[in-house]
Amino acid sequence: MTFENVVPMEIVFEKELYSCEFSVIFLILLRSQTCIMKVHRGRGPRKYYEPEDRELDIHVLEATAYRRLKEQGLCDRGIVPQFLGTLEKFDPRQCRPFLDAFIDDEYLPSAIFLEYIPNMEMIHLHNCTEKRLDGLVRGIREIHAAYIEHGDPRPRNIMVFDDDPERVVWIDFDRADTYDKEQITDEQKERLSEEEAIVLGLRECLELDLPKGKLKEAYIFYCT
Repeated sequence: MTFENVVPMEIVFEKELYSCEFSVIFLILLRSQTCIMKVHRGRGPRKYYEPEDRELDIHVLEATAYRRLKEQGLCDRGIVPQFLGTLEKFDPRQCRPFLDAFIDDEYLPSAIFLEYIPNMEMIHLHNCTEKRLDGLVRGIREIHAAYIEHGDPRPRNIMVFDDDPERVVWIDFDRADTYDKEQITDEQKERLSEEEAIVLGLRECLELDLPKGKLKEAYIFYCT
């Protein structure tokens, strides 16, 4: 299911889940479905000193990545949350008081809607298993097979579940680059290889730390 032609007045805000400089995540009710709304701050025209060879708008980056992931079946396979649609450049005053932090912004915010998956928690030593380590590597490989570079392959974006010993879900694609399969460059292929190497390094470090029950080798992945 995808939400089409959403208007802000339809959205019932339940609570704020997370906030940072660039976005705010809410639990909402939309058309009788509980889901996630991630609101991205608006962005103006590209500055003269900013690179012209890649997209810089985090909303465009994340929405584009999720559309590709959905097309390639990763949402249906549970590797990433279901992508439910977007709300483009809307007036935050229609969502007061929840979006009051956006009202004085120079540019209008946009949002994506995602499946709400309860009971997620970041992968860590206390919930780390070989099956989950297999799952995190398999997940990034499938993301790369869709020609997407995640851009932030850290434990904070890798979720596991108490009631499912094997499922691993990758989240947060607002730094992702989505490549054209037919025109992918050698440099882009190298970036995908380097990102996989980072994830393999995370796995190796967690495996080394597991017997000790304390973060040491993997500590760097959790403090950045």
